[in-house]
Formats: sequence, C-alpha cells, structure tokens
Amino acid sequence: MSVPLPASRRVLLAAGLSRQRVDQPLRNRSVVAPYRGVHADAAGLEFRTRCRAALLTQNVNAMLAMQSAAVTLSFRWLPTEWSAPGAVVHVAVPPGDAHRHRCGLRLHRRTVHPDEIVVVDGLTCMSPTRTLVELARDFRLPQTLVVQILDGALRDERTTVGELLACLTRMPGERGVARARELVALARYPVDSPQETSMRLALFYDGIRDLDIGIEIRDDYGGVLARGDLGVKDLLIWAEYDGYDVHTQRQTFRSDRRGDRWLQRRGWHVMRFVDADLRQPRRMCEEWRQAMADAPRRISALPAELSPEADEARRGLGLA
Repeated sequence: MSVPLPASRRVLLAAGLSRQRVDQPLRNRSVVAPYRGVHADAAGLEFRTRCRAALLTQNVNAMLAMQSAAVTLSFRWLPTEWSAPGAVVHVAVPPGDAHRHRCGLRLHRRTVHPDEIVVVDGLTCMSPTRTLVELARDFRLPQTLVVQILDGALRDERTTVGELLACLTRMPGERGVARARELVALARYPVDSPQETSMRLALFYDGIRDLDIGIEIRDDYGGVLARGDLGVKDLLIWAEYDGYDVHTQRQTFRSDRRGDRWLQRRGWHVMRFVDADLRQPRRMCEEWRQAMADAPRRISALPAELSPEADEARRGLGLA
C-alpha cells in the first residue's frame, strides 16, 4: 500500500503501514520531514511541496498566506528569496487556533471571508486580492516592493483597485490598514516593469505627481502608433525606462531611436532612463523638473498643426 507524499505520519500509519516502513525511509534519507510529523519525498522538495507539507501540520481551515500565497498565485516581480528552498512558509489560521510557529513555518491569525479563499494546484490559499492587501499591511516589506507587486497584479488583471479597497473596508481599525490604503492609492495600470514603478515612486516622493501612465498615440482608426511608459501629456513629455537586457538588443535599440525621432517630429520631449538613474534619484528628479519648466516655452515655439497632441497641448496652455 502506498500513500502519496507529502503526508502526515498519522495518515501513513492509518493507511496500514508499519512504524518500520514509515521510519525506514527517513533513516536512509529517501524521505525527509520538512516539519515534524510530515514526510515528503527528498528528491522533490521544491517550494510547493513544502507548502503542502506545511498545511498538513495545521487544521483543515488553514491556508497559504502573505508571501507564500503570492508565490503560489504566481504574481509578477516577486523577490526570488520568497520561493527559495529555505524560504519560510506563511500560513493563515483562525484567530482562536492553538497551533504555534515552527522552524520554517510562520502562522498568521486572520479572519478570512469565504470569497477570499482560492485553491491553486490543490493548495488552499488566500485570494489574489486578500493576499495583496496582506502584503500591503506588512510594515516589514518595503513600500516600493509592495507597489511593484500591486502594479504587476493590476497589469495582469488579477484584481482591481475597487476590489482591493472593498477588501480593506472589512478590516476597520486593524493594524496596517491605513498603510495599505496609501499603497493601493499609489498603484497604477498599466505598468510593464518593476523599474517603471521605482522610477514613478522616486518622482512621486520628490513631489512630482499626476503623471500619465501608459501614454498612447493612436491613428484615426484607433490603432496604437506608439506607447510610452509615463510622462505628462499636457506638456508633451514622454519618458521611457530602458532595461539593459531588452533595449540593448540590436533590433530594439534601432527601433527605440527611430521612435524617438518620430516623437520629436510630433513635438514631444523624449527622455530615456536606465538603472543608473534609479541609483541617483535626485538627479533624475531635477532633470524631470527642468523638462516641465521648459515645456511651455518649447510648446509655444512649435508650429501649428504639427500633430494632434501638439495642438492639444498648445490649447491647454492658451496658445491656440
């Protein structure tokens, strides 16, 4: 008789296996016990296996939570250490649960509504929306990291800002709710990379706000001619973050330069930022402020009917 692993020692014995047959694989190390009383195949002890083993140590109403739920839900832009072989598994249990933390297992006592629970590959875990809210409430996580994860989830349509705020209304007075509301308010759609989020937040914290995200120029039939990471449409400022791996490829490099010239002919001021700019945010913010200060003079010098965007910017500044 065989029992699929991971399995609790109690289940193995209840299945009719002798104590010797249960313990011998542990001695020869073909089976390991990631948590006391739970056996798992030593050859396949990847993160999800450890999550299954962790849930077997708890009651049936336990679920994966926080970082472990985020990994199980396959969110974008997560730190690799959250799914590393030695990563702590985070599990939510009811407030009155008597279980305790174990080495490599962190318990969180939470009241979770039924519609905030999902099953992924047989693993019970918090829903995408509730997981994001819990991450946003955690003061130990950097704010920029949390907003990056929120941006990625919005990009993939795993949740909406409305759903996040509705979830928070169920937690009046709980710790970290005010912080979570602030971080949700900083999240944007659509964002294509975590570095874009870092750039936007660096500008935001330096007082440069009300930026336009995912600027698009469309033709008369609604087709997209160009799309920018962020900028200020009213001032014809177009900004891109260039990741090294993608934008140093020959075809992308050429396309970027042709696109820049096309935008400039339509009246746009194009700025490209790289990782070095994120390491010197003050200089980046100064460059952005200078572009905004120069915009009215630059736009006033543009000829009429240069492009629909330029004409709209001129009208907005009272120049047409």
